[in-house]
Amino acid sequence: MMTRTNSDGQTIPAMPRRIREEGSTAAVTHYVETRWPAIGGKDLVPLPEGAFLDPEFADAYQPSHVAYVYVAGSGDTLKAPDQPTGLHGLARRFALPLFKISATASENALARIEDINLERYAGMYEAEAGLACDPGYDNWRLVLIHPSRKPLLGAPVEARPRVIRVVLPSGLSLIGFEKELHERLSPAALRGWIASPAGRRHCADLRLDPREAIRLTGYNTGEGERVSRADEIYIFKPRLDGGRLLTIIERIVHEFVVRDAANDRPSWGWVAPNQGLGVSRFTQLARNASPVA
Repeated sequence: MMTRTNSDGQTIPAMPRRIREEGSTAAVTHYVETRWPAIGGKDLVPLPEGAFLDPEFADAYQPSHVAYVYVAGSGDTLKAPDQPTGLHGLARRFALPLFKISATASENALARIEDINLERYAGMYEAEAGLACDPGYDNWRLVLIHPSRKPLLGAPVEARPRVIRVVLPSGLSLIGFEKELHERLSPAALRGWIASPAGRRHCADLRLDPREAIRLTGYNTGEGERVSRADEIYIFKPRLDGGRLLTIIERIVHEFVVRDAANDRPSWGWVAPNQGLGVSRFTQLARNASPVA
């Protein structure tokens, strides 16, 4: 925890140093000592330059349907920059760059954004008195992705300003692709990191309750409502991590094709522990990430 000594010789929490000017709409406006995790983990490296031109891939690849990987943020930042809401407000409070990353088959990713706005994706969390809802989670929008390089030659991948377009190989479903995408993004998943020792130290430094960062979504199913984990929130810096996201996508496609050609098709499936669980399950999750004293 950052501390300072007052005039009486007492050690007290120090105010974080401002790194953005007053009025900035950036999510992180003050310096914190936390080392943020990175998507893909510390061992992520790009494929060799000719990986997609090699016959091992080029001869085996058969195009199938298209997926669009997108990055989204939420909140009414422009309406009230001094009172950010939605995911932007959460990012400001926790001093973390937070975004939703996922994939869709829709040719216009804005259609998926409309869906998650209706669902108020990640708009709930388990508070001391029960489920609580935050404003601003009905105002999701696509954000610009800034890959640090172009896709490798021959890769069935195209980096566009707000999506990364991927022509999936035959045999790899959208659900299978999403599953593997989230697995490789998981080192920077907010839900997992906030409950880790590093995440709990971060919350202690800022005197925050980590339970607020364990986000949930309520899905109305007619007469009832299902509450599910919002697992697609990641610590991500679009201007710095765009290249890492591109590398993850390229590796998923390349590894699937090469392993499939070698009769070693990956068994990427869809296991959704967040679905069909009652609120009591989330109460237990919240207890596991108990508030900082």
